[in-house]
Amino acid sequence: MSGRYPTRAGAAAGASGMFTVTLVRPGPGRAIAEHWAYDDRAQALDDLGWIAERVAPGTEMVLKDPEGVELLRMAKVA
Repeated sequence: MSGRYPTRAGAAAGASGMFTVTLVRPGPGRAIAEHWAYDDRAQALDDLGWIAERVAPGTEMVLKDPEGVELLRMAKVA
């Protein structure tokens, strides 16, 4: 899939100026679990569906624009 970096390392290497989706694990420490980067906002929003299906309850999904502005933050509740 063009424009997507499915790991934190890949995103860090190429995510500059891209839309990003970051997973934040629930609980103490609130560690970043995974990170994806996209050229296109619509693709990032589309992928939130399958990402939400595979994460544990309480995991937050954060979408940011290329300037780092948070566009969406949601948590899986069940």
